[in-house]
Amino acid sequence: MSTTRQNILARIKEDLEAITSIKEVYQYESGPLDIETAPMPCAFIYSSSEARLTDARSVIGYETWAWQIVIEVWAVDKDMEDLLNDIHTKMYTDNSFNNYAVVSYRTGVDFLFIDPERSLESMIITYEIVYRHSKGVM
Repeated sequence: MSTTRQNILARIKEDLEAITSIKEVYQYESGPLDIETAPMPCAFIYSSSEARLTDARSVIGYETWAWQIVIEVWAVDKDMEDLLNDIHTKMYTDNSFNNYAVVSYRTGVDFLFIDPERSLESMIITYEIVYRHSKGVM
């Protein structure tokens, strides 16, 4: 049986794999191990911090959480703005991840130049996902 978090991560992976400009999507793995052979552009999905919500977004009988997800994208000779647009559009279109989440939204992006001579760039996109489940059940 999968947890709500596992279902959300799996759905994010499916959504990113549906973007034709991204060649490979990795989950639970760190950046490209062999930068020379990694299919580019590629994306990595990381789980980050989480905090329990006790404000107006919480519901009686449920635990409500704000969870940070990071999507790291690596590319060579690719317009990162176009990739950001593709990812933002896809993630906005499925912002409840097939109803596993209440809502999600992009909270920021950082662009990094890894190797300017080879036009190797990276961007780190952060999302906040609000989700809930019955008390005591993940």
